[in-house]
Amino acid sequence: MATVATNKLWAYIESLSLSKSDRSWLAGKLLEPTPSREPTSSLDRPRREGGRPSQPTHDADPYEVSPSGDKFFADSRNVKAVEEDIRKAHSPQATFTRLESKEDVTSFINSL
Repeated sequence: MATVATNKLWAYIESLSLSKSDRSWLAGKLLEPTPSREPTSSLDRPRREGGRPSQPTHDADPYEVSPSGDKFFADSRNVKAVEEDIRKAHSPQATFTRLESKEDVTSFINSL
């Protein structure tokens, strides 16, 4: 299955009309190393003001939560916030508004 998907992706990429610089950019993106799960040293961590390493914000593997690997899920604080929102949504006190039409959506957005 993965081979078929890879072949289709490759065929798609070959069908694109890319300039030389676009091809170089794409090749660079395809060859970029994937980030490790944790920084290997304090030098790899993001820096805060003053030049000292801060605590890593990406402390989880996003692929464990999201099939897309969205970096939003790499921060465990975001995962906890989503889990808390889900817990609240399943509580008996939760209330919901059903949006069934374009007017419902527009009205809801305008009320924010």
